[in-house]
Amino acid sequence: ILRFIGFFLGIWLSPVLNDRLGRKKGLLIGNSANFIAAIIQFLGVWLDLPILLIIGRFIASVMTAVAFQAVVLYLQESPPTSMRGAASYCSEVVFAAMCVVGMMLGTDQLLGNDLPWLLAVNIFPCAVAILIVLLIPETPKFLLIRKNDRQSAEAAIRFHHGRDVDVGSVVEELLHEADEESNEANSFKDILVIAKEPHLRKVVMLGACAMQLTVSFWGAIYNSTQFMMDLNCSNFVATWSSTFMATIYFIGTMIGSQLIDRLGRRTLLLPCSAVSILCWSSFALSFYLQKTNDNWKYMGIAALTVFGFLCGCGINAIAWFIPAELAPQRYRSLIQSVCYTMNTIVVVIFTFTLLPMYMSSVGPATFLILYCAPSLVSLVILIWKLPETKGRPTHEIQQELKNSSGSLSSMKDDIVFPMKF
Repeated sequence: ILRFIGFFLGIWLSPVLNDRLGRKKGLLIGNSANFIAAIIQFLGVWLDLPILLIIGRFIASVMTAVAFQAVVLYLQESPPTSMRGAASYCSEVVFAAMCVVGMMLGTDQLLGNDLPWLLAVNIFPCAVAILIVLLIPETPKFLLIRKNDRQSAEAAIRFHHGRDVDVGSVVEELLHEADEESNEANSFKDILVIAKEPHLRKVVMLGACAMQLTVSFWGAIYNSTQFMMDLNCSNFVATWSSTFMATIYFIGTMIGSQLIDRLGRRTLLLPCSAVSILCWSSFALSFYLQKTNDNWKYMGIAALTVFGFLCGCGINAIAWFIPAELAPQRYRSLIQSVCYTMNTIVVVIFTFTLLPMYMSSVGPATFLILYCAPSLVSLVILIWKLPETKGRPTHEIQQELKNSSGSLSSMKDDIVFPMKF
């Protein structure tokens, strides 16, 4: 529960840091705090001081939310439009890889019985992350639109897009996303604007629906060992099920990163989500069929495996970055926080409801109630309302959202406000 509380607080600290200081500084602060938290946790276990472990865990949960939101914003705002999807997949690829490494190191054969050194491993990737962030510039969009610093923005464009890029055309495209309020200080009063403007409410709705499709992933990762044992799988299969699923998930992220800018967001997200609902339905069914014939357990194993691949290939990464891709610059971080808050609340409720329902008379039908039904509703909304964003600049996406939602501000879209440098 401490992790969820800390993550929730970090979600709302993120707009303060990432909008006022910048994406790079927000990421640097998050990574630096996680580095300190990793050392504190190691010392807490090594010195047998539980209070240090608790403090370290809390700091890590808060600043992980800050760093995660910062890196999503950074990867959305830095690359060329044609590579925005593949770049945004990078964080999911690394996350999946670290899940695999962490689960493998946590086994008894490696560091599972040596907790101090298992926690010490966390220090090194945090240190590397700090060094990498120090070497990269701020995002061109933040520098140009928020800071009015054209010179630094042009240098950042050359860094991220290559030295042969036509800087002037990139700057012109970015200016289309600017409005007369983009370089004003953000405040939490902007939530009222988000609630008022139909196209901004629509972004929140679509982001929340996309993230709803990821909720079942956490149930699978956290409880797959329990589920496999209940399916009468061997102890080896049950013990390694989470690691195997994480490995399949990692493979899926690698493949998805190569497909996202070729096929588009809708083409990956919607079919993968539909099949994932079928996977959970098949998984639930396998529990009932296994009682008649033990071989039906393999259908459950296959369903969970395919589900892990689909999450990596076409669900999780897109769901995490789609709110930022749909939102205008001024409200991007705040809308991201609103969507992440809604998702975190749902994840907490479902996580603490899953096992009590599953172990009650409801049984495996719990998967249909908690995962399939909400995901199906979200999927229908996304099929109906989600615009394709592949290869499209943000101002075009905004125009479509405003036109389709009847926003009062749509009449101002043809105006590009001049910016002074």
